[in-house]
Amino acid sequence: MCCILLPVVLASVAYAIYVDGAARRMENPLESIYTAEKAGQVLIAALPLFLVLVCLLVACIVTGVKPKTGGTAKNAVRIKPQAEPKHVNILRAVVLIAAVLLIIAGIVNGGALDVLVKAINICTECVGLG
Repeated sequence: MCCILLPVVLASVAYAIYVDGAARRMENPLESIYTAEKAGQVLIAALPLFLVLVCLLVACIVTGVKPKTGGTAKNAVRIKPQAEPKHVNILRAVVLIAAVLLIIAGIVNGGALDVLVKAINICTECVGLG
C-alpha cells in the first residue's frame, strides 16, 4: 500500500507545484516557476511517508516476511526451499542500511533538490511546457 501511496503523493504535489508556478508565470513570464524552495517543500512533505516505507521494508527483512506466491498446479512438483545462509541476510541488511544512509546524506546535502529541479525542467521541456 505504501509503495503505491508514495508515488501518488509525489505526483500530486508535483502537479500542485506546476499549477502554482503556471499561475505565477502568468503574472511574470520570465520568472522561474520551479525553484529549489518549492522542491524542498515537496521532499519535506513526502519524507515521513518515505521513512515509514523504509521502516516497513527493514521490518520485513528482519522478520523474514516474504510476498505470497501464486497458486501452483495440482500436478506440479514441489521443491522445498533451501534456507539462505545467515551471512546473506546480514549482507542484505548492511547494504540496505548503507543505501538509506546515503539517500539521507544526499537529501541533507541538497542533491535531491537539484535532481528534482533538473528532472522537472527536463520533463517540462520535453513536453513543451517550459
